[in-house]
Amino acid sequence: MSDPENLAGFEGWVRASLYLSEFLRQLDWRADARGGIGAVSFSWQRPTFLSLHRPSMELFLEQVALVREYMDLRGERSAEILTQLGYPIDYFATILGLNAARNRFTFELIAATQVLTSHVAMVAKHHLACRRPDRLGTTVMPMISTPGHATFPSAHAAEAFAVATVIEGLLKAVAPMKHYPSSERLARLVFKQAERIAVNRTVAGMHFPIDSWAGAALGEAVGQIVLALCGAKSVKVTPRTYVAQNIDFSVSAFRPDLWPGVPADHADPKITGLSRDVDGRGVPVRRSSLFDWLWRKSLDEFRLS
Repeated sequence: MSDPENLAGFEGWVRASLYLSEFLRQLDWRADARGGIGAVSFSWQRPTFLSLHRPSMELFLEQVALVREYMDLRGERSAEILTQLGYPIDYFATILGLNAARNRFTFELIAATQVLTSHVAMVAKHHLACRRPDRLGTTVMPMISTPGHATFPSAHAAEAFAVATVIEGLLKAVAPMKHYPSSERLARLVFKQAERIAVNRTVAGMHFPIDSWAGAALGEAVGQIVLALCGAKSVKVTPRTYVAQNIDFSVSAFRPDLWPGVPADHADPKITGLSRDVDGRGVPVRRSSLFDWLWRKSLDEFRLS
């Protein structure tokens, strides 16, 4: 009973259902609208790992100007935008040289991470209930159909940065394998790809830049939880809070540790609105036998034997 090795005999959708159930049973959230300041907080076995504050209408209206400035990029990015409507796994796979025949479990880990993150993002969207750019600026004119849910946070940004966080954990785990390229350089490329996916949604007229900030914060948190469930070494689930500021989104400000030489004030919480409790103990997450099984299968695909 309950032997994780039984997973090998299940179909993919069955394993996906088990991953989702294992994740959601330990997730909790609270929406607070007191004092006119709306926020939603997510907890894992009680400790809060993410708090998102609802931006003011004035801030969203200020961000409309940033959305309009991105419209000139639609011509060169339309192909990417249209192929990123769903889960853009291939955009990460090309960086790592993954293919479905050799890396089926790595693809499964990435897909599971995206689905889990999407569920969390939809909860946040429901409670925060923020209007899309085309509802606030008539000149935005989205190039694709606006989805039927709220704008803040961006689920595309959340999924992209959750996947980037998990891939970064994979790269650190396979770093001792001498045949694999520089894990640090690849991690930067993966996070730049995540930024590109997030920003493409602003180019398309779907999201404000602050949606990407909130989505990236959510995705990073979920990615860290997935790594902890997998039993990845040296992972820490860092509590974080996002209070939106009127700035554009950039990955160098979000993860300045990956870009040496970036000025310290570039990622100042007073400017970005994102604060992380990096000095605390972190949120305790117990390893899951289900995720550990998938993690080991994924790591095996990077070994040459």
